Amino acid sequence: MRTNNTIGEGKSDDGDGALGSTPHPRRDMVLGAALVLIVCYTLFEPKLWRPDTTFTIIHNVQIAEAQAWWAGRADLPHREWDTAVRDGRVYSYFPPMFSFISACIVPLFDGVPHLVPVCLVLAVVLCAYGLFCRLTSSPVWGAMLTIGYVCGTSMWPVITKSIQACTPYGINHLLASLGVLLMLTTYFGGRRVLPAAIGLVIAAWSRQLTLAYALPLAFLAVRWAGSDGRWGRKARMIGAAASVVMVIAVNMGLNTLKFGDPFTSGYMLNHVGRDDVFAREARTYGLLSPHWVPRNLYYMNIGLPTVHRVEMAGETITRVRPNTMGTGIWWTTPLLIWVLIGLPRLLKDPSSRVWLIGVAALCGVMMFWHATGAVQRGFNRYSLDYMPVLFALVAPTCFGGRRRWVSLAMIAWGVVYFRWLI
Repeated sequence: MRTNNTIGEGKSDDGDGALGSTPHPRRDMVLGAALVLIVCYTLFEPKLWRPDTTFTIIHNVQIAEAQAWWAGRADLPHREWDTAVRDGRVYSYFPPMFSFISACIVPLFDGVPHLVPVCLVLAVVLCAYGLFCRLTSSPVWGAMLTIGYVCGTSMWPVITKSIQACTPYGINHLLASLGVLLMLTTYFGGRRVLPAAIGLVIAAWSRQLTLAYALPLAFLAVRWAGSDGRWGRKARMIGAAASVVMVIAVNMGLNTLKFGDPFTSGYMLNHVGRDDVFAREARTYGLLSPHWVPRNLYYMNIGLPTVHRVEMAGETITRVRPNTMGTGIWWTTPLLIWVLIGLPRLLKDPSSRVWLIGVAALCGVMMFWHATGAVQRGFNRYSLDYMPVLFALVAPTCFGGRRRWVSLAMIAWGVVYFRWLI
């Protein structure tokens, strides 16, 4: 096998015909996209066409926040689960991206139509397919990797919950994933700062910790600006810096408007009047604490199912149930093991190393967080903050030579687990 070490430009040819060098690339891209969509549609259970369904505050407090903005208020009419309470008023503490989207829609539909999360899912799927086709240099392997990413990771239950009920947790992960995918596509493709900067804003306004990917954005602005001349270089750097400032400024402005302090996010205020396990633990140890590191490490990396023994008709029946706190990424999505195997090569490449540093920074902060993402039966939704990056890093080499058959088996296991076993 011959492989270029530069991720994003790597093409593999093991002597049996390069699947990326086809005489009709546009046709093959369309056929590959059709294959991905057909597989996803076939595996999906909830109805994708529900024109009579409109999501409201019952489903997502960010929709209520958008309606409150149109009424000239920042607080919500009444309290739903996972809302912050300050001075007797109720607020959404979620990042604002979906609130901005909802604000553009609610005047027309008095809520958010079911078609909106469906279109968001479609955007994630097609963006992932475009990225993986570029990185594998093949619409066939790009399709296989997209199926593995969409159907064989925690993305699958998050997609299901988003389309079923438009939950803020699922929708925000979809938006953040879309933003990160846009950044990766730009970074390993046209290397333009503006689309990558837009991707960072979408991601960080949906999941705050994805701001860690400002590091690859800065690397993109500095590393690839040399051919643009002095002013082009400055424009790229200013654009990258402006996106980071925009993310931080908007979040701090909303914090000030709702909670009276730019540095108060509202996450602790979410626990006011609650007595669940996470509320008690947050009040005892704080939102961020080294106390949570062992638990978070376990549920991110291992998170095994639990064994229950039930007495029925005088017989003891043993049942295995997925836990609800978080499930290990390595055995549910084993394709990620290629990251560990290829780590020395990835660390030698500056383009991939900067993304690994971003992932490490994001996961480092996440390990100190007081919650695990629960309740999540048999999956780990927090992993979606870095899953697109890890898939992108293994894409150029995971289908080279005999490795392709192992990768296909890994993808098949992930799809079977997330579609049927959990």
